Parts: sequence; structure tokens; C-alpha cells
Amino acid sequence: MGMSPGEGGAAAPAARFPRDLLVACAILAFCAVAYGITLGFAKAPAAVAQNVQPATFPRLVIAVIAVLSGVLALMSFRADSARKRPVRPMVVATAVMMVAFVIAFDILGFIAAMVLFAAAMPLLWGERRWRLVLPFAVLFPAAIYLVFVVGLGVHFDPGLLGIN
Repeated sequence: MGMSPGEGGAAAPAARFPRDLLVACAILAFCAVAYGITLGFAKAPAAVAQNVQPATFPRLVIAVIAVLSGVLALMSFRADSARKRPVRPMVVATAVMMVAFVIAFDILGFIAAMVLFAAAMPLLWGERRWRLVLPFAVLFPAAIYLVFVVGLGVHFDPGLLGIN
């Protein structure tokens, strides 16, 4: 006589709550809070706004994040959604580097933070050819500066050190 699962033999596997669904729900909750914050943004006068209000861009970014999170939530129910390998330390280091850039942007100013970031990120990822890293560390921030500051007239605060 055969034993059914759970009768003295191996226990039946418990239903696993998809981790990706939990992450998607957390991101969607963040999106809801961020969207709520944009409701408090002041309206710009029509002559200045040019049909784009201050809350438009943040809401577009929030919408894209929410849609991608919805896709993540739906994909978490796939049958082949087996446990994946843990997050590699390089991913965590890159995230820390991006947060450090945001902090450095405020403290050092736009140019200094961009040059440091453009030099440090390739080094973090293992690039050791200085003849490639140094031009990138100078030319990439210069291109960003030309496009946004010179071309589009975007003003960046100079930071505490006064370097813009």
C-alpha cells in the first residue's frame, strides 16, 4: 500500500510565496507614496509651464516604474520561476556607488561628482586600462555638461565646494 505525501514519508512542499511578487508590491507601494507626494507640487503658470507642469516628469517616471513592477509581479507566477542565485556583490557595490554619487553631487557639485563617478564606476567593474578610463572620466561629464547646461540651460547647484 503506497503512502500519500505527508503520511510518514517526505512532507509535501509548502507553497512558496514568490519573492519577486513581494518586491513588486514593495515597489508599487513606493510608487503610490511618490505619486502622492507629486500631488502637492505647485502648478506653474501657463506662460512658464509650456504645457508641462512640474509634476509631469516625476509622474511619468513613476508610471514607468509601476508598469515594470506590474510586469515583475505577473512574471513571478511563472511555473519556471525557480529560486535564483543570490545577488552578486557587484550589484550591491554598484547600488552603493550610485547612492554615493547622489550624495557627492550635492556636496562636491555637478562636475566633480560626475568626473569621480565616471572614473570610479569602470574601475569598480574591473576596467584597468587607464587610457580608456581617463578619457571617459573627462569626456562623459563634459558631454553631459554640454547637453544639459549649455544646450538645454539646466542649472545645477555648485555644491558646498562651489564647483559647478
